Parts: sequence; structure tokens; C-alpha cells
Amino acid sequence: MKELHLICNAHLDPVWLWQKPEGIAEAISTFRVAADFCEDFDGFIFNHNESVLYEWVEENEPELFERIQRLVKEGKWRIMGGWYLQPDCVMPCGESFIRQIETGLTYFKEKFGVRPLTAINFDPFGHSRGLVQILKKCGYEHYVFMRPSWLEVEHDFIWRGFDGSEVIGHKTNQGYNSAKGKIGEKLDRAFEREYADGINMMLWGIGDHGGGPSREDLYTIADYMKAHPEKGITHSWCEKYFDRIDKSALQTFDESLNYTMVGCYTSMVRIKQAHRRLENNIALCEKMLALSGVNYDKTELERAVKALLFCQFHDILPGSSVRAAEEDSLRMLSYGDEIAEKYKTKAFFKLCEGQQKAKEGEIPVLVFNPHPYKIVRDVEVEFQLHDQNRNDNEVTIVRVKDSNGNYLPSQNEKEACTFSLDWRKKVCFRAELEPMSINRFDCELHIENYPKRPIAPCTQTDEYFTFDNGAMQVLISKKTGLIDKYCVGGIDMLNAGRAKIKVFKDNEDPWGMQVDGFNDKIGEFVLLSDEKANAFNGYPEEKLANVRVIENGEVRLKIQAIFTHEDSFVIVTYTLPKNGNYIDIKIRMQSNNSSRFYKLTFDTALQTPDFLGQTAFGTEKLRTEGKEAVYQKWCGVFENEKSLAVINKGTYGGSVDGNELNISLLRTPVNSAHPIGDRPLADGDRAHDRIDIGEREFEYRITADTADIDMQAEEFNQGIIALSFFPSGAKEKKDTTVSLDNRKIILSKLCENGDGYKIRLYNASSQPEKAKFSIGNNDFSIDFGAYEVKTFAYANGELTETEMI
Repeated sequence: MKELHLICNAHLDPVWLWQKPEGIAEAISTFRVAADFCEDFDGFIFNHNESVLYEWVEENEPELFERIQRLVKEGKWRIMGGWYLQPDCVMPCGESFIRQIETGLTYFKEKFGVRPLTAINFDPFGHSRGLVQILKKCGYEHYVFMRPSWLEVEHDFIWRGFDGSEVIGHKTNQGYNSAKGKIGEKLDRAFEREYADGINMMLWGIGDHGGGPSREDLYTIADYMKAHPEKGITHSWCEKYFDRIDKSALQTFDESLNYTMVGCYTSMVRIKQAHRRLENNIALCEKMLALSGVNYDKTELERAVKALLFCQFHDILPGSSVRAAEEDSLRMLSYGDEIAEKYKTKAFFKLCEGQQKAKEGEIPVLVFNPHPYKIVRDVEVEFQLHDQNRNDNEVTIVRVKDSNGNYLPSQNEKEACTFSLDWRKKVCFRAELEPMSINRFDCELHIENYPKRPIAPCTQTDEYFTFDNGAMQVLISKKTGLIDKYCVGGIDMLNAGRAKIKVFKDNEDPWGMQVDGFNDKIGEFVLLSDEKANAFNGYPEEKLANVRVIENGEVRLKIQAIFTHEDSFVIVTYTLPKNGNYIDIKIRMQSNNSSRFYKLTFDTALQTPDFLGQTAFGTEKLRTEGKEAVYQKWCGVFENEKSLAVINKGTYGGSVDGNELNISLLRTPVNSAHPIGDRPLADGDRAHDRIDIGEREFEYRITADTADIDMQAEEFNQGIIALSFFPSGAKEKKDTTVSLDNRKIILSKLCENGDGYKIRLYNASSQPEKAKFSIGNNDFSIDFGAYEVKTFAYANGELTETEMI
């Protein structure tokens, strides 16, 4: 060893086994002690990242913050990393990672005048390959991480992204912490290893709950330096280390840095779903604000973004915190959602300006399509009638017309409320929606003689509900409640008895630290008897079949079934579109059993498929053999020309074993039960806080049409906004058209930027693509490399490519 760069830090989880106020207190205490040592010990350098911690110090102890600013100028305190915090690095979308970076770097530039070149994520449980392009295009040159610990790479290597971008990765091999009074032992271990160029960095400092350097350890280091002057030990920082290493012969690694802590892909589904919802809502809100030009409080929207970023922290989003921190985080995500919803609504009404007044007796429905493509989809909306219809044997039937007066396929369905009065209405209709604009529809009301709202008869046999819309054929068994056939284009995609929920043995550990999968099967959910199903619904006197049609008409068929296993229950609703080749599956689970792992399983008709899934700005081949893998908005199995994908709204874990595709629903471990050697995970002397006990809901779409799966996933997640609204007829209609002619190019971001827009597009294909991007009457031809992300500024009719941030 010729050089050992000591990088002192104080890993500080803002929340974990504690709540945010304690994290703030520890940040202030840790920074105060570190500042004292920077002033007292010549040559000592303290390093710390995460702008949120500095914000807390600035707000609560401004005198200390001014000391830190001075120490940074003097080079005694180094701003490290530059992100808002250390997020989970596999579940956030690409745009979220950019927000983490931009929010942190903006703060550090403004407050300290510095810009780190080394990104730091010591503690997260894996790292998406999609990060590489983001890091490179945000100006980073290096990336330091620790997990997964088993990953066989050199401590320094070239990490290559999907698009060919490269940064230098460094895997720390002794952790990011050191126990108090034990720094001498860690130094000894550092010198036991050999490195090709004789140079290494060693992270040290008391951590997790803050702490950083101790006086005792600083004295030990000073003595060690005096005793071993030949070893080249120096207090340092990351960029100095990377300047010193030999970069000429580094190995190249071109995969994600996975897998570890695989239970975290599924723990705390409410957090994961709320996180995805806020990701989508902020992106949609930014689009609508930009297109509408409406005034809004930028600081308030920034608070919504910071709520999202905070809850991406690597002990919140992965589900490894205590119950109180989980509840705090759900409240914070809801706070962000409320802000985004407020401005979405304001922008929606602004975009509706210029719409004509409704005709007498008609109810207008205005629909905003947030996507840059023309889409055809089912639209559902609820509204109130002008007056209550209290006449027996009369029902108001709603029919929908497009802007040209053409009647559209439509059906009336049960409203969200349960009100035995003809007053509140819900209608679903099939419509074509123009891109990035308000689409107008009008509802006619017809009084018809029915004792209650009619449901069209469904094609069925003694054994099956049968469905054939020309694009797909589906059989749902009356005996099992499962899908026995899903055939698209004449090709069977599933074997019989699918969309089954299986139950596996789990333990108390929310991380899943000691496993790579959950495959110890206990059983599976089975159909309740008709008698028990009616009793479960609260109507034991009814004689209805468990598997039943709950909606049917011109637009879609809905079938519902109720299942049970042990003390838990599941209500499954299948939605089959009359124009489409997909199946929507909604699951409402009452989870009442401890240490269980639940999977939605599909026995596919493929033989030995590849398992693929979406990650940040890319698609990745995932591991199989029943081992848990992580993905984002979709995953699927692919074999030659056949494929089956499952799109989700906040699920991140899954596995493939042979031809079986498994979607990980939820698990019920103990909050923060951390494995410690051979000690018990949790004492059995009390009822512990259990994760995801209670009612949880899930939404999925299974499809065999995967050519533009990323676009479909965007549509499924961001959806549309449909509202019954009576416009004034005043003002002029604004042209907000933004469109793309290639459905493999995804609009990742559109927000206001001075007098124009900031736009980010990425190619979701592994092949180069070309697209025509149109804004109003201006068309631009753009070439993309495989998985390439491009950022643009648009103003005064011109589109200019810019830096990512």
C-alpha cells in the first residue's frame, strides 16, 4: 500500500429506527462535533453529503451552518456526493434520480459554491444500471457504493450504462462506518489487502445514527501515521482519491449492481404505491402547468417534490423503518399529493377555457390526455344529475357523444357511492383522445323503464364465463374463479388455472437479508363457497354464485370472485375490454396472517423464457430460478415472438421459475426486525408491529402486446383526467398540442422553463430510433441511440438540446 485515503463521514439516516425529529437532532449534534474537530485537529477533513441534513442545520442552528460554510471555504470540510439524500437506487424512476441530483446540487452551489464530481450512495440496497447515463449527463465522473457486498468487482472499475455512458465505480470493501475506539483495527484490516496500484480509500466514522469522528479515534489515527510514515495515510476526500488512481486498466461492468435485501422490493406496499402515485402526479402536474400557463406557487410545488425525494430514502421506500416512521412517510407523501392535485385541478380548468357552453339537457365531460400520442381507451367519469329521480321503475341511462355528435360505445356502471336513488351516475365509454390536450364529450340523459340499472347478459356455459372480442379469447372458471384461457391472435398465453395467488413461508426480517427468494410454499388461495361468499359480503340470505358478473355492456365485462387462505381473504375483479387484448386485474386483499409472502402467479404457455423488467431509463434482463428480482412499471417473460407482460401501479418485486411468472404482492414481517448473528429476530412474548397486516389493494394489467410496453406502462400509471365540467364558453381555446410519432420514445418530463418548456425524452428501445417531435405547428426530427436520454429547451419555435440539469 502506497496511499490510503481516509474519508471521514458520519452516515446518518434521517429516519429509520427513529422518526424525523430525532434525525434532525442527531444531524445538528453530529455536524457540531465534526466542526469542532475540523477546527481542533490540523489536517483533519470531514466529508458529508445529503443537502437535506444541511437544510436542517441551516434552519435550526444558523450559527453552526455559518461555521460549516467557513470550513468548506478553508478546505477542512468537504461537500460529498451532492444529492438531496441517499435514496433507494433501484425503485425510483429515472426522472426521480435527476430530481435527487438537481435538488442537492442546486442547494450546495447556492450555499457553498461547490460542485462534487463523485456521487455517493453507501447504504442503498442495489443500484440500477440506468444510473450511469444519469450520472454522466449530470456531470459526475465517479460513483461510490457498498452493496451488494457479494458482488465480485474490483474496488475500482468502469461502470457502463445502457447507452454506453461510463463512470468509474468504487466498491468500498470495509463498510462506511467504524465503531468508536476501533479505528486502529480497521486500519490494520485495510493494510492486509493488496491493490494493483497500491492506492485505496477507507471510509470511517461512527454512523447510521450519526456520530462521525471521535476524539479518541483521531488520536489513534495520528499515532498510526507517526508509527507508519511509509504507508502514506492521509485525511482526504473522494475526488482526490480518484485523481490518484491508475485508470488505464480498469475492468468494465455493464449490469446493475444487484441483488441484495430482496425482501425490500415488496415490504410496505402502501409506501411503494404512494411513492409511485406521487411520482406520476408531479410529472403530470408539471406538464399541465406548463401547457396551461397558469400561475402557481413554485416554492409550494418544490415542497411536494421534496416530500417525494425524502420518502425515497433507503429505509423508507424499501420498507425497513419502524411503524411510526412508516406512518410519518405516508402522511408526507399525501402532503405532496395534495399539492400536486391542487395545481393539476387549477391547470385543468385553465386548459378548459374556450370550450363551448353545454347544450340544454346535456352534461359535458372534458378529458385531458397527458401523453404525446393519440390514444384510444376506456374513459370513466361520475357526475350528479340535475335533480333526484325518485320514480320507481325508472332509471336514467347516460349515452355519450364525441365532439362531432357521434355516439360512442358506452355503459352505465355502479358509482363509487352506494345510494339507492337515481341521482349519482357513472358512465364508461370508449374514446379516441388527441395528444396533450382537452378532449370534449357530451352526455345525453334518457329515462328508461327498468326497476334498476340493467347489466347486459354475459356469454357463459355451465363451467365458464366466455369472452371473445375478436382480439382475444378468455375463459374464467366458475368452479375456481381463475383464468383458464387467455388467447391473443390465436396464441394461448396462459395455461389453465392462472392468476392464482400463492402463499409462501416468510419470517420477521423485512429486508430479507439472508435469502435470495421466497419459495417455501404453504398453500394458495381457494374460492369461497357460494354460501360463505355471500356471508363474507354481509348478505348470508343471498343465493348468488361466488364467481359473478358485476358489470357488462358495450365497453367492458367485469367478473368478481372471492378467495381465502388461513385467516386472509382476497377479492379479485377481472376487467375485460370489448376493444382490446389485455386483462385488468384488481386485487383487494385482507391480510391477517403473520410471516407470509403472497405472490400473484401466471403459469405461462412459454417454455424457457427470458425475464425482463423496466428499470430507470432502460430494460434489463432479470435473474430467474425463483430468485427475487426488482423492476419498475412492468416486467414480463419473453421467448422468440411470444411475450407476456404485467404492468403495475406500485409493485417492484417478482420472480420467474421455469415458465411461471410471479408478481410479489405483499409480505408480513415485523417492522425493523434486523438479523443479528444467530439471535432471535423477534421475541415471541408479545404482539409486534407487523408490516402490511390489514386491507391492501393492487392493480395490474396483463398483456401479450409488448411492442410499446413502456408507453403502455406510462398510460396505465399516469392515466387521464376526466371531469364533468360546464364551461363558460368565454375566452379562446389554447392550442397545447405536443406530440410524438414514435411510441417507443417516452416523454419523461415537460415543465415550464422561462418563456418556454424544458423537455426530456428517452428512447425505451434497445435499438436506435428516430422520432418527429411536434409542438404546435413546429416539427423537429430527433435521432436517439439505444436507451438514450435527451434534454431540450423549447422557446420561440426553436428546440435546443441542453445539459440534463
